[in-house]
Amino acid sequence: MLRNRKINTLRIAQLTAATLMASAAAVCFTLAAPARAAVIDVQCLGSFDRSFSPAVTVTPQTVTVTEAFDYDTCAIGPSATGAASLSLSLGCVPVTAGPPETETVTWNDATGGTSTIGWSAPTVVGQTAIFSGTVTAGRHAGDSATKVTSGISYLGSVVGCLLGTPVSNTTGLVDSLVLTQ
Repeated sequence: MLRNRKINTLRIAQLTAATLMASAAAVCFTLAAPARAAVIDVQCLGSFDRSFSPAVTVTPQTVTVTEAFDYDTCAIGPSATGAASLSLSLGCVPVTAGPPETETVTWNDATGGTSTIGWSAPTVVGQTAIFSGTVTAGRHAGDSATKVTSGISYLGSVVGCLLGTPVSNTTGLVDSLVLTQ
């Protein structure tokens, strides 16, 4: 009987030790690295201008869209300008969100340089377009990018277009450009 009690005590001690080791191992494997806050490298707002060649009409046609961005008010980082160009089929209606595009941003500071941002096709709600992407090359390479624009002249242009006035350019605001690590 004493022998059975010693064996049971030994087994309980072994099970307890094994349980503690397994628990410790589980904790080691399940602890994640502490969350790291996103670091904002750039936070700007500004304006944009889009030109269409040939001008957009009621009949859809292949149009080259040239975009110029002016990121002139920055809370974080230097001011900058951006440029993009793409070709797509456009007509006055239906108004489409547009395909993915690549923008080159030129920084206006002593360091200078450029960033190439690959934007996904935007999500459009009314006159607001939300872009998300990644800095693929240059300054801030690897950063996540988000841009929100609001077209202040586009809807008025669509009405004119439907009434026979082709749209050769539109303007709007860059509500935010944010690059984060």
